[in-house]
Amino acid sequence: MPDPQPPPSTVFDTYAPILHPSAFPDALALLKDFHTNPEIPWTSNGTKSDIELSYYQPDPPLPAPVCRGVGLFPAGFTAEQILPVIHQTACRAHWDERYKLGFPSLRYNRKLVRFYAVQKGVGEGWFVIVSPRDFTGYSGHVKEVGEDGVTRYYYLQTSAEFDDVPDVEGFVRGETSLAGWVLEETPGQPVKCTYIVKFDPKGSIPSNLIAQVVKDTPLCIARVGQFIQDNGLVPHVQMHEEFPGQLRQEVLTEEAAEINPENGEKLSDGGFVFTFSWFGAPGSFEIRFDATKWSEGAKVEIEEGVLGEDLDLASEPGKVTVTVKDAGDGKKLKVVVSKA
Repeated sequence: MPDPQPPPSTVFDTYAPILHPSAFPDALALLKDFHTNPEIPWTSNGTKSDIELSYYQPDPPLPAPVCRGVGLFPAGFTAEQILPVIHQTACRAHWDERYKLGFPSLRYNRKLVRFYAVQKGVGEGWFVIVSPRDFTGYSGHVKEVGEDGVTRYYYLQTSAEFDDVPDVEGFVRGETSLAGWVLEETPGQPVKCTYIVKFDPKGSIPSNLIAQVVKDTPLCIARVGQFIQDNGLVPHVQMHEEFPGQLRQEVLTEEAAEINPENGEKLSDGGFVFTFSWFGAPGSFEIRFDATKWSEGAKVEIEEGVLGEDLDLASEPGKVTVTVKDAGDGKKLKVVVSKA
């Protein structure tokens, strides 16, 4: 049976209503509690790749213990630069060994989407030991500045049920109460990361495999860090910058990709695709990239909108500034930035 496919890009032309208004706030509260509550008796699972591993199994026990990893990202990178590596599906395939596929299926606002994702099973054909697990729910970002002066960036996913996302033959629908990242940014210090996952895989999985998943999952912190060291920054618009409009899609595609993993459309080149509508007075935003990796700069294409009429572009090392003009107010605009 073919794998599930992303929805058509027209799905993102409007923001969808949130059907479970408490799901994401409840998951955020759970993440904060796991992150800061000193009464939770975490049990050490050792240290690997400089990541402190631990787990928590309450009474009565959960189908899988809550797992946690704590570590530092490479020095010199900000949380806003790291976040795209975590949330862009084109990157996740490189740092999550169990990841099979994923895509947003609805957008609720700039920082919140509905996601669909599949984790690999174990074995193939008649020798399947563990079936692939699929998940759907809410995925989003929150930024807060604490009284201690530390800026915390929360990125998390939590499961929810939707009538238009039925079970898929060959997959077991898992439940993720929380898959949450906390990036703590203190001036002059490397970004500290805590990754916490509470999930129910449903179905039957051997206990030794559950134990291995609990130990391995937090090592995604180290793999994200290694991805950044090997590949540098990925093109992005900072998640928490003011954006007076409607974001339709922001898609990172690999350089060799022929198919956009978010909407199934063919691409002539890899890069960063940003589709949006701007409302109100003229203004600008920046698409940032790694000038050390794109030494010849960026190639910029306008796929929707008219250059000079709806918007202007200005390129310099490390960024492309997009300025929306009066004529671009309310229009659907699409900018593609790739390596020159």
